[in-house]
Amino acid sequence: MLVPGEKDGPERIQCLAKLTPRQLTCHGSTIRITSGKSTTRYENVTFLLSPGNWRPAADLDRLQLSANDQLIRAIGGISGWCRGPGRVGSIARMPDPRVTRLPTLGLRAAAPGLDRALILAIVGSRLVVLLAAMLAEVVVSRNPALTSGDGAPILRSLTSWDGWWYLGIVRDGYHAAPLVDGYHDYAFFPLYPLLVRALSFPWPQFAGLVAVVLSNLLFVAALVLLVRLGRHVLGDERARWGAILLAISPFAAVFSMAYSESLFLVLSLAAFLAVERDRRPLGGLLLGLAALTRLQGAVLVLPLWLVLFLRDGRRLRPSQAWLLTGPLAGAAFLGFVAVLTGSAGAYGAAQAAWGRAGVGSAATGPAIGSALDLNQAVLLVTLVGSLFLLVFRRVDRVPWTYALVPLFAVGAVFASGILESVGRYVTLAFPNAWLLAGRRATWFRRGWPTLSLILLGLVSLQMFRGQFVP
Repeated sequence: MLVPGEKDGPERIQCLAKLTPRQLTCHGSTIRITSGKSTTRYENVTFLLSPGNWRPAADLDRLQLSANDQLIRAIGGISGWCRGPGRVGSIARMPDPRVTRLPTLGLRAAAPGLDRALILAIVGSRLVVLLAAMLAEVVVSRNPALTSGDGAPILRSLTSWDGWWYLGIVRDGYHAAPLVDGYHDYAFFPLYPLLVRALSFPWPQFAGLVAVVLSNLLFVAALVLLVRLGRHVLGDERARWGAILLAISPFAAVFSMAYSESLFLVLSLAAFLAVERDRRPLGGLLLGLAALTRLQGAVLVLPLWLVLFLRDGRRLRPSQAWLLTGPLAGAAFLGFVAVLTGSAGAYGAAQAAWGRAGVGSAATGPAIGSALDLNQAVLLVTLVGSLFLLVFRRVDRVPWTYALVPLFAVGAVFASGILESVGRYVTLAFPNAWLLAGRRATWFRRGWPTLSLILLGLVSLQMFRGQFVP
């Protein structure tokens, strides 16, 4: 409990901070923002606090500002909410000549996002992907059957696989007739190619470059949003560490390719963040855009609705209907495909041609029950590992509404009947990054980032050689 004391005037309060998840506890004239086992100590932060009876917030990052809440902002970017019943005291920072600038460690009070560690993870992981592309094009042998949407160096690799299809849609739109061996381009949803076409309109010859640059920029934006959402749900440390682990994920090369994954991740995270902040029309709009990016976006309506349903005291409210924008947007594109082809079942038939019975949009591959080669074994381990992470949901206090996201990703794999895109699916399921971030064993914290970067390089090289489907 925060006890300002019996004085009539303000008193100086020293701040002792440990790193996230932040909980406010106060002893006499001391404020602590506590977390985990970290013992980083800040003694050069002072505040002016008027007397009053205050109680600490159970979770600073989940609080909403109200009439009885005051913001405590510490020098160096550490802040917290202190909620108090009764009379509201005024809180302000008071100057102190002894204060020196504190290391922020990326903990920005009002604008959580990029910090040095995350920037290094982004730059390092993207350099690994570029190196893999260079090796695939210059040093090692490449599958001659692998197609690319752009023949320029590096872009040849980054626009391969589904990038060829997306850039074909950018140039020529959709076709009713199959383009290659019975495969249809309307198996791919429209928002990403429409955005690339709009941005490359003045320079259509650079559409491949625009697509790749767009994917990389959107991935950076997605990581910033993941930090913001993670801070709201779990606290600072897990939010930052989860974003770092996602940046260096073994399958994260897809976020640098001419694929829709970066856009989908941005829209999904933004939709969850809008719903968490109770901005329901915005959440519905973002969900609709996500559903126009990938069919799986429409499925996110369930966890998003559950967030609102629980917030509304387990009651149905008319405002929850904003989330129907997602399924309606997905249905609208399927309707467009039906009009284009003259067949209501055209989209399902296109998926069947790709070797899929359910959701998804990757190339055909061996069935789950087929004999496993090395690539299939890697994907099977990835699938099992994703399921195993859910064991830690309760101990990590990840809300079960978010645990549905990786469950749906695994469900999409089983619905498709093949393993080949499981890495992409489970990487898009962002709560997996939070679950990984909750593993505190020393060997994991020290060993996994290095191993993950090595795997990212190897998997990327295999992708760009045409030996591993993204």
